[in-house]
Amino acid sequence: MKLSHHASFTLYPKPPFHFDGTFHKPSHFPNALKLEDWVPGKYWQTLRMGKRLYGLVFESKGTSRKPSIRASVFSRKPFAGSELDAVRNEIVYRFELDKDLRGFNALARKDHRFFPVFKEWMGMRNAGQYNLYELLVIGLVLQNATVRRSAQMLDALLKKFGTKVVFGSKTLHAIWLPKRLSRVSEDDLRRLKIGYRAKFLKRLSSDFARGMVDEMALRHASAEEAKQALMRLYGVGPETVRILLFEAFHHDGTFDHIAPWQQKIYSRLFYGRPLVAAARIQRDIQRRYGKYAMLAVHYIWEDVFWRRKHERIPWLEKEIRM
Repeated sequence: MKLSHHASFTLYPKPPFHFDGTFHKPSHFPNALKLEDWVPGKYWQTLRMGKRLYGLVFESKGTSRKPSIRASVFSRKPFAGSELDAVRNEIVYRFELDKDLRGFNALARKDHRFFPVFKEWMGMRNAGQYNLYELLVIGLVLQNATVRRSAQMLDALLKKFGTKVVFGSKTLHAIWLPKRLSRVSEDDLRRLKIGYRAKFLKRLSSDFARGMVDEMALRHASAEEAKQALMRLYGVGPETVRILLFEAFHHDGTFDHIAPWQQKIYSRLFYGRPLVAAARIQRDIQRRYGKYAMLAVHYIWEDVFWRRKHERIPWLEKEIRM
């Protein structure tokens, strides 16, 4: 799909703002059929809103204290009515551009051990690049698999059902609409070597295609209300819910589940030990950071993956197996 119509506007995030920390997350697994791309100061991704598919380009034009972003939106058809305003509002929500971080930054300054990390990434947001259905797809391929295996499964699905999108000088891929997979048999999905996930993916796609999930309503729900609604989705467990509550709905205090592979990394990051009980990690983080527990962990987590871009960290390589 070639997106030949485009328009641009300027966004003014609430300061402080860290452009690269917000738009590029090195901890995300690197699949070959890219959903997004990044170079310092510039970021590309596709964006689905309903049935419409867009290409987005963001360029940093300001500073941390006076941030501004040049946003270019590409579309297959000319923009109509208030369409661009809707895209702008969606961008602001997904990337938390109007988020007030003063409370978190004040807490970070009191953390003598990790304040250097918080200071380095001050203004970084928890970006939700994808809609709820797309995050569920990513969450499913992450279940019980190494990072390398997850990337292979997502690439197989994208190659078969995704959309190749060309805009500007960039070629990316977009995750399919739920309706497309709702028409595919479970056996056809299994042939892509995604295992038991085929059953979950088929059921989830059908539920979304029938309009049984209201993402917009969940954005206005409390964390507990959203959690209960998400846990009712077929094949969705505590770890996937934790990801969704934080990345799709921006609940910064959500830290009520730790996957075994995360437990090992948290043990190294927070205690300098190979393995600490998950219950202790959870209790200590919640006591220290309260309503910002997941956001604080996000800063520290992403920091080590940024360091990995420039240096080899043997214990980390052992756990992530990218």
